[in-house]
Amino acid sequence: MRERRWAVAALMLAPQAALAHVLSPGTGGLAQLRAGLALAVTNPDLILPVLGLAVALGLWREGGLRAAWPHALAGTFLGLVAAPFAGPSAGLAAIGIGLVVAVCAALVPLGRIAAAVPWLAGLVGFATVAAALEGHRFAEVSLAARAGLLLAIHGSLAGGAVLLRLSLAAMPHPATAMLWRVAASWIAAILVLYLAFGLRG
Repeated sequence: MRERRWAVAALMLAPQAALAHVLSPGTGGLAQLRAGLALAVTNPDLILPVLGLAVALGLWREGGLRAAWPHALAGTFLGLVAAPFAGPSAGLAAIGIGLVVAVCAALVPLGRIAAAVPWLAGLVGFATVAAALEGHRFAEVSLAARAGLLLAIHGSLAGGAVLLRLSLAAMPHPATAMLWRVAASWIAAILVLYLAFGLRG
């Protein structure tokens, strides 16, 4: 699974560098950065858990992103450390955690689980990075590619949560929040399909 992800990322944004193993330290920093960005944004099983978390943090409360971001940031860095030891099940774990978060965003009044929300953010960050870099030793993936991956994850998280809060401020109607909950339910549904296919092998 990890080979497919890296290949898609490299071929979509830097086909000429992909032929020279774009994610290895020997290629250009810009190509590596772009490949790291693409790895997250071109793989739904990686980006959807992040977007589900963005919806959850935006719906949780004003300032939810700011409150939970340190946990998400810590989780992603711990994911970098754990990735070399991650096995094939890391991808399924990331999908499963993302599914739980998306279901919470869609169905659960997040104020009731306020203490758990930052820790869920940390779990999503950890699982997503560990799955993206599954089994790769530190020397196999450059710092630029890792930076691109983290930039994509945190940029998507921040962008989604901020967009949600702006929409709630511009259209302060219960239907606005309901539409975002519907979006979270769609994210959950897609992740269920990914999880089912993954479990089938």
